[in-house]
Amino acid sequence: MKFKFIYFFILFSVNSYGQLYTNTELDSIAKNIPESYNVSTKSIADYFKSISKDDRDLSRMIFSWVAFHIKYDDYSFNNSIYKSPEADSVLKYRTAVCAGYSYIFKAICEHANLEAVSIDGFAKGYGFKKGMSVDGINHSWNAVKYNNKWHLMDATWGSGSAESVNGKAVSISKFCDYYFDVPPLQFIFNHFPDSSHYQFLEKKVTKDQFKNLIYVTPNLVFPLGFNADTIISKSLKDSKFNLPDVFSIDKTEFTLLKMPYSRVLKAKSSCVFQIQNNSAQRVVLINNNELMEFEKVGENLFELKLSDLKAGRILIGIAGEPNVDIVLSYDVI
Repeated sequence: MKFKFIYFFILFSVNSYGQLYTNTELDSIAKNIPESYNVSTKSIADYFKSISKDDRDLSRMIFSWVAFHIKYDDYSFNNSIYKSPEADSVLKYRTAVCAGYSYIFKAICEHANLEAVSIDGFAKGYGFKKGMSVDGINHSWNAVKYNNKWHLMDATWGSGSAESVNGKAVSISKFCDYYFDVPPLQFIFNHFPDSSHYQFLEKKVTKDQFKNLIYVTPNLVFPLGFNADTIISKSLKDSKFNLPDVFSIDKTEFTLLKMPYSRVLKAKSSCVFQIQNNSAQRVVLINNNELMEFEKVGENLFELKLSDLKAGRILIGIAGEPNVDIVLSYDVI
């Protein structure tokens, strides 16, 4: 009996204090935090520490809390009239531009005993177009250290995006968890820190290389399986290089393992597409209105080999009823 009691106590302790929650659970906890805890950065951190002692869990909850509870300050951005970015001010007004997001994220992390930094630099974000200058500082983001490694994240971009309406930026609140713990080689496509130390890359990217890198939407491109190192190499070798068009859908539950990286393919040529599909979704390819199914070649592994491509377009999408949601698009010329 004594042995059983000790075993139960140990098991209970692990479940209470060492449990690793799913991202969905952590996001829900952060979004639905009791309002009585939203009075200070310390009380927010204390609440999250009562949920989990795991540093990764804490980082995720803090990222999600900032993304859900702080709204982007369109008025300040459009009029260049800014409130204090300090954490207390951001918590009071629940609005901020990027510096405020970064500061309050760091402040909550510190109360949660997490080592975090606020990083300034240049980001290819709202309004950026290829060829523009990348000098100066126009954005702030964060890095958090856990599991003996630094992890990059951008709570501002995690809270949503912006579109231009009558020449003014209008933010759209939509949680995007891609910007939590972004691999450094993917992050560098759109974020260039003022200090190269914060690239967290063994081989640093220069400002000229950053300027000449192809402009991509990382949260669309990389979850599909495109390799960042390959894109960097192709982009810096060929200024005309372009990826296929990528379209946003709510859920893309497959990964491309083999695919052409160039948006433009040659007519009458050949190519191979291979996907890992772990869902019940049907993934199809359309070449000039001809719909083709991928062939199953292994467990959750599907492949389609094309030869003698027809001029026009190649579309890859998820088949539903009655439509196909397009994810990728190529031009064949």
